[in-house]
Amino acid sequence: MSIIFNNVRIIMSGKFFPGQKVLVEKGKINMVGSSIHKNVEKSIECNQKYLVPGLIDAHSHLGLFESCSPMNDIAESWAEITPHLRPLDGIKMRDRAMEDARRAGITTCMVCPASELPIAGICSILKTNGNSADVGLIVEQAGVLMSFGELPKANARMTEKPHSTRMGMTAVIRETLMKAQDYYAAKQSKKVVKDREIDMEALIPLIRGEVPMRACAHRAEDIMAAIRIAEEFKLKLVIEHGTEAHLLTSVLAEKKIPVVLGPTLLPRFREELNEKTFESAIILMDAGVDVALTCDYPGLPIETLRVAAAMAMQYGLDERRALAAITEIPAKILGVDERIGKIKKGYDGDLALFSGHPLDIRSKLEALVVDGDLFIFSNDVKVEMGS
Repeated sequence: MSIIFNNVRIIMSGKFFPGQKVLVEKGKINMVGSSIHKNVEKSIECNQKYLVPGLIDAHSHLGLFESCSPMNDIAESWAEITPHLRPLDGIKMRDRAMEDARRAGITTCMVCPASELPIAGICSILKTNGNSADVGLIVEQAGVLMSFGELPKANARMTEKPHSTRMGMTAVIRETLMKAQDYYAAKQSKKVVKDREIDMEALIPLIRGEVPMRACAHRAEDIMAAIRIAEEFKLKLVIEHGTEAHLLTSVLAEKKIPVVLGPTLLPRFREELNEKTFESAIILMDAGVDVALTCDYPGLPIETLRVAAAMAMQYGLDERRALAAITEIPAKILGVDERIGKIKKGYDGDLALFSGHPLDIRSKLEALVVDGDLFIFSNDVKVEMGS
């Protein structure tokens, strides 16, 4: 399918420029400019509305937590560690939340198991279109989720596990990574024949440095514990949540550790959220830390991703960086910035058309394109066929 958006505002050099056109062909952005003349299957006259890259939530449980259901496929709470859990095996693409995500302008999510265990499972990246997760899958293993702090502690006590302190949780992670190193070394040795172990196999890409440890940590002390583990085992690291990350700006900036921040709209209902501030994004970004915003669905409704960016603007973050925190930067943190996060020739055809500025919460999403598939959400959008 070929689609052209005529007379739109797109962001260029940090500002929105009017009178632009964007052509999508065969699922990819093919042309961007003020003068495009080409026959297409669908033409949309946009009247100076705002066209932005499809929004990206870099930390969610979308499709694993089924809407309106008392049961969910989000975690194996009674296990001790589950590095081998794959979201691909549990995601329900037909869940109502996928439609909600599209209506919120979100075209890509990182989906992971819940952070109830010290090692929770594999993180996957997928688009929000398609009838099965296999269709929308971009990257099956984009990291291994690990958890530090109150949530794994609370789960350990509820399920009567032997380790239920911060020291114990970190020790479980350290012991497992030691075993993974030994397992990988044994596999590499021609003198050792080793039966495959599913949990250790899932950790090999992490041990080899191919994917990062995605560490759920709110408190500064938990963030530092994650950094120590990453350095001890020479792992790539991304901080997830990072409520107190703004207290460690110099450390994170020096070590070039990115942060997926949020959900920032949560109230301070747990002790580890006491230092929460809407100024975290600007404090971290001003120090040179890459920051993406998340609503951590179902922690908050998927529709609140734009609201989080708008609140960051209210507390001092400029428009360019606020929008980048839900488009360009999460693409970079997820390692897919060569195909999504920008309106650029050759990038995936992921676009969101808003009636007004995308960070004005009064603006409505009118149309969405995911990999070239067009979704219309407003009667104001007029599609001309075969221009």
